[in-house]
Amino acid sequence: MRGHLRAAVVAGLVTLAAATAGAVSARELLGRALAAEARGDLPAAARSLEELVAAGVDGDGVLYDLGTVYARQERYGEAIWCFERVLRRAPLMWPARDNLRATRMRLARRDAGRSGQAVVEQAVPLRVQVGELVPLGWSVLLGVLGQVGVVFAVWRRRRVSSELEAVGMTVALVLSLTLTAGALGLVAARRALPAESVVLHGGLRLRQTARVDGIPDAAVREGERVERVARDGVFTRVRTLTGATGWVETSELGGL
Repeated sequence: MRGHLRAAVVAGLVTLAAATAGAVSARELLGRALAAEARGDLPAAARSLEELVAAGVDGDGVLYDLGTVYARQERYGEAIWCFERVLRRAPLMWPARDNLRATRMRLARRDAGRSGQAVVEQAVPLRVQVGELVPLGWSVLLGVLGQVGVVFAVWRRRRVSSELEAVGMTVALVLSLTLTAGALGLVAARRALPAESVVLHGGLRLRQTARVDGIPDAAVREGERVERVARDGVFTRVRTLTGATGWVETSELGGL
């Protein structure tokens, strides 16, 4: 588990964001988090990073560091939530992916020790996997590059003098069209991503009604992804990856 706070990344984010949390500056909160982590005071480090996020300084580096601190405190559901948020925005951030995998393994070992049963990870639907492949901005950029390639290939093909050049431009045209179509598919998949959350704490059960005294039904695991279906006051109706549905308190969920 990569446990150090990435000061350089966070400092850059703080410089760009003139955010404050009450009377405390974002830079001071960062300093507190670094100092607390250095002396092993993980609760204090987590509180300072949480204040940074609440102040609007919620870049990938801050969420990565917060997730790492949560994982070291064995607050696995919250750690998974942070890493999942980072990967939604930066799918190629390999340290976050490594820490997410390690956190799920630790959670599974803990569950196995308590109940004798554990699930490391359930496969998300293919449409969600496709939608999370690359950020939306990257998909749009690929689409633009594909369209530029189409225009250039068509323009160049009309001016070539040899058959070999014509074949080359035809191949370039086909590749550009394929790139454009793929990028449009990624954009569509990204926009079609369901409203999902991560279960933050263990011992949570789905309720049949949106009431505190609602009859408990199926259990949901800490760190599990669920789809938000409806909202009723302080309760949210969710659907798990296995298809079970029910109501949980919204405060038990971390939105992606």
